[in-house]
Amino acid sequence: MFGYRVRLWSCTVEKLLQLRGDKCKFILAYVSRAKIMDSMVVNEAIKHGMRISEVDGTRSVMANLEGVIFEMTVK
Repeated sequence: MFGYRVRLWSCTVEKLLQLRGDKCKFILAYVSRAKIMDSMVVNEAIKHGMRISEVDGTRSVMANLEGVIFEMTVK
């Protein structure tokens, strides 16, 4: 279920970034219980030719949830 949604999301982000080229960044912020989400998001972004990096100092843990912010650009 998560994998399908992440694939759809990454296709959409790729198209948006390609419209603006190197003048554009995509910021993704999310909170999740699933530890696997980080690797799924990073792997899909790389598959679609994007650079992805975690924004320093944004990872937070709240109870059993973890939040993070990623920045993506086109390669």
